[in-house]
Amino acid sequence: MSWRLLNNQGSDVFHNLAVDEALAKTYQQSENTLNTLRFWESDKAVVIGRFQCVHKEVNLEFCKENSISIARRFTGGGAVFHDLGNLNYAIRLHQYHDYVPRGLKELYETFIGAISDSLNSINIPASFDPVGSCIRIGKKKIAGTAGWIKQGISFIHGTLLIDADLEMLQESLNPPEGQPVFLRDKTRIRCMKSKRDTVTNIAHEVEDCPTRDEICSAIIETLAELAGASIDEGRLTQEEVDTSQTLYQSHYKQASWNMGILAHE
Repeated sequence: MSWRLLNNQGSDVFHNLAVDEALAKTYQQSENTLNTLRFWESDKAVVIGRFQCVHKEVNLEFCKENSISIARRFTGGGAVFHDLGNLNYAIRLHQYHDYVPRGLKELYETFIGAISDSLNSINIPASFDPVGSCIRIGKKKIAGTAGWIKQGISFIHGTLLIDADLEMLQESLNPPEGQPVFLRDKTRIRCMKSKRDTVTNIAHEVEDCPTRDEICSAIIETLAELAGASIDEGRLTQEEVDTSQTLYQSHYKQASWNMGILAHE
């Protein structure tokens, strides 16, 4: 069975995160589930993990002054910076395929490892780091990943630094002391902290940096070979559109989801 390729759904980070969650949660345990590879980009944003507290991850004033959106994804993991120099990817898989692992560690090794292999195929000296579940060039991180496994679906997504604004990345992810304290909600005080790392852009490490389209094509080719299937242009189903719109309205449009709740409220 062929995979579906989704590409260029606009640059609004909140809508894009809603689509990612809709892909994971629509058609669970259904034979209608299409294995899907999605690429997307967003305007300037910081995206925190589901179990994080924004005041511990983000320089709130810097983001406000520089029109950097702050969003929360539905998966765990650490905070990341997005801009149009990033390539974001998502892979939604049904577990009835033999090549789809049912554990996150194995899922990362298989599919993020494959993305690393695809970069090597176009002369980007990348390597998969199984400890950090990320992709590196040398000791520097170029891609982080988060995942979700439930009800027959394996889902991973992440961001690949091609030519992002690293100064803005560093400032936006450098929270100062004394910021207002936000709880994830009124019952969840615990905050999962990001593991700080040294990052770089592919464009800073490779003399002749491949284009976004060349990187996408390499990923498509490698994943198609892994799956033994073609990966063909497609579109969201109406059910996925409806689910994403519901999630956008109920979660991603709401400060209570993205920021949390001020501790003194």
